Amino acid sequence: MGRSIKITKKRVKQLLVISIVVFIGIFLWNTDFQSVWKELRGIGFRFLYLLGITYLAYLIGTWSWHVCLGKERSKISVFRLFSLRQVGETVGLYNPTSIIGGDMLKAELLKPYGISKSVAINSVASSRVTAVLSQILLFLGACVWLISNPAGKQAIQRFGWVFYLIVVVLLIAKIGLFIWLSKSGKKHTSSPKKPRNFLEKIYHNILKLLIDIRTFYQENTRTFWFSYALATLHWIVGSLEFYFILLFLGFDVLPMHGLLLDMSVIVFKSLGAFVPGQLGVEELGNKLMLAAIGITGASVWITVSILRRAKQLSWILIGFILYLFIKKEINHVATATS
Repeated sequence: MGRSIKITKKRVKQLLVISIVVFIGIFLWNTDFQSVWKELRGIGFRFLYLLGITYLAYLIGTWSWHVCLGKERSKISVFRLFSLRQVGETVGLYNPTSIIGGDMLKAELLKPYGISKSVAINSVASSRVTAVLSQILLFLGACVWLISNPAGKQAIQRFGWVFYLIVVVLLIAKIGLFIWLSKSGKKHTSSPKKPRNFLEKIYHNILKLLIDIRTFYQENTRTFWFSYALATLHWIVGSLEFYFILLFLGFDVLPMHGLLLDMSVIVFKSLGAFVPGQLGVEELGNKLMLAAIGITGASVWITVSILRRAKQLSWILIGFILYLFIKKEINHVATATS
């Protein structure tokens, strides 16, 4: 029986790896490399600025996760954790389970460093919560700026009631989450009954994880808010990518435009999270949101999309390189501790 479970797990892992390779292949197949090269030649070395911005944003995002490890963060540096995060994010972007698969891999990759399974899973989940909550905050802030901006009224009219519906839903979700996190409740205790089936086991694991996140918030309030602040900074720095792309293309824009575009496109990508690589979803988001701020040139949204895809291609390559180093290092750590 135990052997059959192991075989099943092995097959699941194999299927996951195959699906990631297949979806990355689909992403590459649907990439017009001639257009990418043309746009890269157009902005020249300034493309390195975009990579530098995203590197800084990812590093700050890693720091936000690192603090959630609590006392066990001394076992791994921020820069080592950065490599683990990039591999996990790449897997999350190009597999059918989206961020769930990517976050599970992150927790798995922490094991060889002597970090307990519960701490690893809770740190990943807690940092994901701070990232989502800070993202909602920035999106709502960008919407307020849009409403107060005379030019923004036209943009809002383009979306009509959908704009206000999204704002209200996200505001309720944010308030609701904080109320739930603040609510006192019993700590999780292992259920005396064994789960009767696979679905019941998943239910118990999710319930435990949610309670552990709430416990983390209540018992490590300062750490939670520090992670939240870092996650907010992560999004702000990352939004500069949009800002600089538009500057390079000759548009007179403000950093706030970049924040609005980035947060809005992320909402589109979240809705299409089940589409590996968000093929077509991100492009649609770029087109709609650029039109919303008055940039309606037929070729602009294509150029922006191509440059953002070029950045993703670069990070796919970096992710593969980091994985090779991680695999070698994990084998070394495992040998040293055995």
